[in-house]
Amino acid sequence: MEPGSEVMGSLRKNSLSFLETSFQGIAGSAPAGAAVATLTGAAAFALGALPLAAVLGFGVVMLNAVIIRRISLKTAGAGGYYSYIQKGLGTRAAGFSGIYYVFYQTMALCFMGLSTSVFVPALLSDAFGINIPSIMFYPIILGTLGFGFLISYAGIRLSARFSLIMAAAEIAVITVIGAVILISHPSLNTPAVFTLSDDSNGITGLLLGVLLMYTAFSGFGASTPLGEEARTPKKTIGNSVIVTVLVLGAFFIFSSYLFTVAYGPLNMFSYSQQLVPGILMIKSMIGPAAALLVSVLFINSLLTGAVIVTNSTSRVMMAMGRDGIINRRFAITSEKHRTPYFSAMFVVLIAAAVGIVSNIIMGGFNAFLFAATAATLGVLLVHAVISASLPGMERSEPQGIKISSVVMSVAAIGIFAFIFYSTFLTISYGVIAGTVLFAAFTVGNVINSITRAGRYVTDVQQNKTEQGA
Repeated sequence: MEPGSEVMGSLRKNSLSFLETSFQGIAGSAPAGAAVATLTGAAAFALGALPLAAVLGFGVVMLNAVIIRRISLKTAGAGGYYSYIQKGLGTRAAGFSGIYYVFYQTMALCFMGLSTSVFVPALLSDAFGINIPSIMFYPIILGTLGFGFLISYAGIRLSARFSLIMAAAEIAVITVIGAVILISHPSLNTPAVFTLSDDSNGITGLLLGVLLMYTAFSGFGASTPLGEEARTPKKTIGNSVIVTVLVLGAFFIFSSYLFTVAYGPLNMFSYSQQLVPGILMIKSMIGPAAALLVSVLFINSLLTGAVIVTNSTSRVMMAMGRDGIINRRFAITSEKHRTPYFSAMFVVLIAAAVGIVSNIIMGGFNAFLFAATAATLGVLLVHAVISASLPGMERSEPQGIKISSVVMSVAAIGIFAFIFYSTFLTISYGVIAGTVLFAAFTVGNVINSITRAGRYVTDVQQNKTEQGA
């Protein structure tokens, strides 16, 4: 890189509209990928009540969205969740949670790469009879993560518009195809899937389905680190999270209904055992051309997800680097594109290394479960801390802490605790490995936070003084 081609922590102000900001969260949840493939986890437990699980899961996520909106009205910046926790619970808690955020986002990026390298070969084989050699795992995962880096590096305007167009196309095409199926086969439609009548696992299965449905919404907060690039950020960021959850909720409820009634409410366990059941169903009911189009969107969904995760993680790392919580080099941004490319490069390289090594050790699908488990456990922990931040923020305000904020925070933390507990109900090699990594990182982060607790506060104060000078 040429001398003078980089600056410290400088992003492009007022770059993003409300619509572009909202679609960061929508695209970050990889809607096409969830609809045609990864909803199988929830289906394995909720069975024919999958649409009911989608409705209840939407309610859980909306509770979190309302909490985030209340917080974002008070503070907005590139730090996202890290800044929220810093405002509500202080620098020590923010340092601990910020490092955890980087951990789970790196594992989420690894998950995106592994999803592409595991599911795409299965898709090509099962739906189109095309078999590719196993050695292609490595160029696929590197290509996915490299694509995410390049689009992210090219600037927030380009990456946001790309994400908007791609996510809108995914949702529109699958919705139209689904409507065609339901209208042309009216006998499929039934309200019974919104009850427990076709769920032989009962209320326990439904609740586990709700918990796993939560992962389909996992990228809904991707707009929160865009507070320095969005227009009128304190208003835009919170409202964008609400819109994101509304759009995703409507889409996932529709998709769950579509695939449940089309596949057969009593056949949902069989549905859950396939890697890409949605595409196979579309092929059988609409034809190969529709299946091919949805397959392209499925792959695009994972590629776009990699862009979103790279965008959000790199900006939070930049904010932490500016504050001195992590090395200041992570605050470096490109002078031309105004993107935190050093942080983005670091995250992509670590995610690629973890994906490749875990594949060598435990195989592709177990590596996929490993990354998913570690990322999910990290998400739950950080979101619980965010929920606790809302009353902390209000404590210093003239009107004091709102009762509604306490109720929402306690409810959200309780739900996260239950989701956390339920993660351990289904055990496999990949799940165990992901849990062990999460536990090891937790111990290391606690030790680091204890030994650096005083320095966190001192470094942040010193950096703010220097930046204000």
